[in-house]
Amino acid sequence: MAETRTPSVGKKKYRGFNRQERLVPSVLLALAIPFTLFFFGPFDAYCANLDMLGFAFGDFGWLTFALALFVAAALFAILWNLKGRVFDTVYGVLFAIGFLLFLQGNYLNLGLDAVQGDGVGTATYTPLQTVVNTVIWVLAIGGSVTAFFVVKKKREILRLVTVVATVTVIGVQLITFGVNSLLTDVWVPVAEREVTDTDTEGGEEETVLPGILTSANLTTPSKDGNIIWIVVDRFDIKYYNNYVKNNPDFVDALDGFTLFDNHISKYARTYPSIAYMLTGIENDYSTSRADYFKKAYSEGSFLYELAANGYDINLYTEKFYAYDNADVFSDYAENISSSVRYRVIDRMGLWGDMLRLTLFRYLPICAKGAVGMLSSGDFTDDIEYSSNKPLFDPDMKSAYTQLTEAPFTALDGNKNFTFFHINGCHLPNAYDEDFNEVTDYNDQWDSDLAMRVSFKIVNYYLDELRRLGLYEDATIIITGDHAAAMSDTKDPEGSRVTTLLVKRKGESGTPLKVNSAPVEQYQIRATILASEGITPAVDYGPTVFEIPENSDRKRYYRFQKTVTGGDDELVVYEVVGDAKDFDNWTLVDRINVGNLYK
Repeated sequence: MAETRTPSVGKKKYRGFNRQERLVPSVLLALAIPFTLFFFGPFDAYCANLDMLGFAFGDFGWLTFALALFVAAALFAILWNLKGRVFDTVYGVLFAIGFLLFLQGNYLNLGLDAVQGDGVGTATYTPLQTVVNTVIWVLAIGGSVTAFFVVKKKREILRLVTVVATVTVIGVQLITFGVNSLLTDVWVPVAEREVTDTDTEGGEEETVLPGILTSANLTTPSKDGNIIWIVVDRFDIKYYNNYVKNNPDFVDALDGFTLFDNHISKYARTYPSIAYMLTGIENDYSTSRADYFKKAYSEGSFLYELAANGYDINLYTEKFYAYDNADVFSDYAENISSSVRYRVIDRMGLWGDMLRLTLFRYLPICAKGAVGMLSSGDFTDDIEYSSNKPLFDPDMKSAYTQLTEAPFTALDGNKNFTFFHINGCHLPNAYDEDFNEVTDYNDQWDSDLAMRVSFKIVNYYLDELRRLGLYEDATIIITGDHAAAMSDTKDPEGSRVTTLLVKRKGESGTPLKVNSAPVEQYQIRATILASEGITPAVDYGPTVFEIPENSDRKRYYRFQKTVTGGDDELVVYEVVGDAKDFDNWTLVDRINVGNLYK
């Protein structure tokens, strides 16, 4: 029986929508919100981060589609059974939220839509940005509800406006869905995106995933000599100085080392710093990451030089930021696996991480912190590669586990070069010194905690070398790939100095020395070769020990700046003298590079 409107006693009847009038807006709104949050959102986030997510959309897509349908059915049931003022109020609130989710995710996020280097949930906004964003949400929701009660004679027009707006939100996202489906590899099986076709024993072709760097050989140093290059991500000199000030006995474990406290890195981020450190090949951002990696690791002579001088080379670093396909190391690396498959070991965790990534994009700024910490490494924990050894993961807990799961054993044979990269002082540091997960940050990041956890790993490695009698004859480098960036979207407002600790072969049993010579990341390779007594085939420049402390040599720092709504930049600084004094930094160039992670 049709729903009728009955007059109220003593008052003019409230003009509410009947069931027929509620049907279309209820259906559209019930579809729009879950479509945005639980299907299109995860789909678009997956497409935006396709290169760093080593799994298929189908591995979680059916779950997120099922959730979207369930929420849509629930919302429609609620709206369909409401009427009068209650319907107007609920519909007004939900309409505003649905439209705001669309606006927030596409226009109000200041460019922070993808997995950031600092991890989802750690993005920084100014108080003014947070307040303005919150006011927009409050006014929009309040205005939407008020409109239904203020507009009386033109309610049909109001209904039409909300229907058109909802259709627009769904339509724009459907168009984007279609474009991404056609122009990205979202529907291409993972094993076919970047593959090498190989012949199996039976003569048939087999497609395989790109090669990975595994944890193989991590605990097997050589009896005949070792180069250990440990990279503590974002090892800023300020973190080091603050920690030593509070823990002066920290330096006791660094016997034989020299601290270079006036050392700068070439770049401000892990990509391309790791590849640059190992090869000396600069990145002008004119090509893709994959092409840069191929160029750097094939043209850089350092690793080839070591291999030619009898060193087994093992590289432990981060997929996506340091390499795409480990096959680029096939000429010299020992710990690569070129034929791998993967399986999802935590499907609910994978789904949950994708939903968190989506919520971070669509929630208002004031609520983004509720998403918690999330970085590209979290997705690695949800999948498992079928290989002789697992994928090496620089996540602190994972790195410590892989380092300690097998006893350190000295082997006969070639000398050994080990490049060991851990997340270290890079946000988010999610573990305490006992590697228990830390969830209560109170919005404050503890650099001392990061140092303690980092050097629990570093000191374990050094102590094992001592136990095996290999410490004194080892060349050991402990440094960062870059210093701390206070903001990825603003020009530096202070110095950026990366800690560098060097122990040359044969040095031990002496207190830590401090050297303030103006040195740079490029010189580490020359320093290693000189320490090992290798005469290189090409000129690597002076070692860090050959630069006078009072030298006024010029160094250059390239800050990779994310530009909201525009092309990213390399902001180039010339640094003369003490890099810790920002007065010695001069801005000399801005280079448009497009997308930093293309």
